[in-house]
Amino acid sequence: MENSNQKNVIGIEAFGVKIGIFCDDLELNKKICKLLPVLIPKNFSFSENAEHEHIFTLKKIENSDEIFVARNEEDETGFTSEDSLLDYLGSRIRVTVAEFAKSKVFIHAGAVAWNDVGIIIPGKSYSGKTTLVSELIKLGAEYYSDEYAVLDENGFLHPYPKMLSMRGIINDWDQVDTEPEKFGAAIGSKKIPVGMVLITKYVENGKWRPKILMPGEGILEVLQHTIPIRSNPDFVLNVLKKAFTRAIIASSKRGAAHKFAPFLLEYLQTALK
Repeated sequence: MENSNQKNVIGIEAFGVKIGIFCDDLELNKKICKLLPVLIPKNFSFSENAEHEHIFTLKKIENSDEIFVARNEEDETGFTSEDSLLDYLGSRIRVTVAEFAKSKVFIHAGAVAWNDVGIIIPGKSYSGKTTLVSELIKLGAEYYSDEYAVLDENGFLHPYPKMLSMRGIINDWDQVDTEPEKFGAAIGSKKIPVGMVLITKYVENGKWRPKILMPGEGILEVLQHTIPIRSNPDFVLNVLKKAFTRAIIASSKRGAAHKFAPFLLEYLQTALK
């Protein structure tokens, strides 16, 4: 999609995905430029290339406080809160990058490193991924992501360290972006093999009784959380096979994260001996 004649287009590139953001409000434009390097934590750069594959358009409604956002002129969503608008824009940009990234597979998952191997925790929103990740990094695990586990063509895990989106600070629904360093986290900086794929969900008084899955079973479980499966299925399946063949794939419900996290790290350390 080409929009080279539009003014006030912010051009960016991340993981090979070229995105343009059109905003005719100068002050909001400046805020977006300042926030983008935080919203997209890795492989991000501003670009003057006018050949954008995806365009986000922000339109202010005359005589109204509402601002509408649309990607490629589809799915318009309106906001009266600037903070909500920027949160939504950041999330939509990350989803776009996750779907169309070159040579990477994005899985909706939390991810940490322990003893130089990755732990991937796939799951939907409200499954407790971020809470468990925060408890693991308190115990010394390196922080890789609370949103996307990023795998390369050889199945290795790469850091994608956006701020942790914590629920429970204001209420059980609204998220508050929190710097991982506040949990004492060291930020991962290198690619590592995947040591464990943990398929789990918090259940009150849940007991850890892991079922160890074969790689094929694990892939089937995780496909629903794998962003580019529709656009690039052959590549996705090949990457997951490489990553999961050398990993422990454990499925079980769990209890409270602060009690479960130390047990999980001990379990993994024993299992990998």
